[in-house]
Amino acid sequence: METSALSELFSLPAPEGSARYIFEVAAVDDDGAVDPAPARQVFDLVNNRPEVEFEPMTLPVRSLPAVTFYLTATDPDTTRTESDKDSRAYLDHYRAWLDGAEAAAKDYPIEDDVVVLREGDFGGRYGMRTVFVQAVDDGGAASEAIQHTWDVEPAPENGILLVDDCRMGGFLENASDQSYRNVLAASAPGRYVILDIETIPRLSSGDLEATVELFDNVVWYTDADTTSSGALELARNGLDSLLSRSGRLFLSSGLVFGTRSAFGDHEPRFRELFGIETVFRSPNGSTNFSLDLADTVQALVHPGLTEFHFLSQGLRAIMECFRSRQDASTLYVYPESTFVRAFRDSNFVNPEPFEIGVHHLTGGPGHATYVSFPIGLPINNNMGENETEIRELLKLTQILDAPQDLRHSGGAAGGRHFLHDPDLLRPRLPRRERRP
Repeated sequence: METSALSELFSLPAPEGSARYIFEVAAVDDDGAVDPAPARQVFDLVNNRPEVEFEPMTLPVRSLPAVTFYLTATDPDTTRTESDKDSRAYLDHYRAWLDGAEAAAKDYPIEDDVVVLREGDFGGRYGMRTVFVQAVDDGGAASEAIQHTWDVEPAPENGILLVDDCRMGGFLENASDQSYRNVLAASAPGRYVILDIETIPRLSSGDLEATVELFDNVVWYTDADTTSSGALELARNGLDSLLSRSGRLFLSSGLVFGTRSAFGDHEPRFRELFGIETVFRSPNGSTNFSLDLADTVQALVHPGLTEFHFLSQGLRAIMECFRSRQDASTLYVYPESTFVRAFRDSNFVNPEPFEIGVHHLTGGPGHATYVSFPIGLPINNNMGENETEIRELLKLTQILDAPQDLRHSGGAAGGRHFLHDPDLLRPRLPRRERRP
């Protein structure tokens, strides 16, 4: 190589633990004449192998063919800081393979500290599988391979992924969790799998995308949460892909558009997918409005309620109001001049209908339903009415009584059928204590 620099930093391979390199430097003048006696130095290198281990309490016993292994790796070699004998600075990547097939190993970024296996990695083979993982440093030295064996089951045929992304704790979270689980347990036994966001050791886009890829039917709720877990942000590409392949998505959340905008720079795309034209702002600039027990919301889901009242108090800045596009169907709406909220200087009254629920065909046809209020909570006088309404919304979205599975039209792999444990997805860290 040629350089005009007076110093350079090189990474030299030493994959076997030691290596010898002879380094020569020759000066070249303006006429191209090369120093006939270049400076020469011999380097004998030692490169200790990295070390890697699985994070405690994260290994699966059973899983779907979308599974994440959480890792910790170190490089025992001394870095430029002499006191640092246990650095990650020169770790380069992870390698992983299944069932001894090291020739088919794949590399994974060291920064994420995860290995995500997707459906394609399993080659349609389920049952007992063994993963092998190594950490590799920038000198090419690889750690001893660690391994884990677990049972892999295919996703249920025409399955439903229920994503519990509600984390606020107490009665409100428990009510939402109960509502969605009751609906699916009664209407889709054996078809649904629960992904509880709170029990994931470390959120990653790869993990969430790999799981969403297994399903054509996704029900995702944050309900009364006013802060995002970060999961919706990381799952944006997976949810976009779901709807782009004519899948079906039901989303209940007040976090996705406008002020809180969990969809971030993908917001215009998801407004298009859900059929939303405009998200309204209040006089203080926020797109998040509070609920009021005096509200009467018009409901246009058939069969279903024609109107309802909220039953939960103290939910402020929780709901987004919008105008849907002409090609979308309004589901829930405040008629003009019925949405009254007190602000510092005056009352705010909606000058046009304020929608809080919409259904849109995305092509294929895919179905996207968005509800911006926590429908998992009781409405009118009891829990039963909101569960009935959820059931009708999932039918409208064709998640319940859905057509043949778009991804697995030939049936379950290998002809195997399972009555799935709803909590099959992955053994994860214990669920955190509920916040009061």
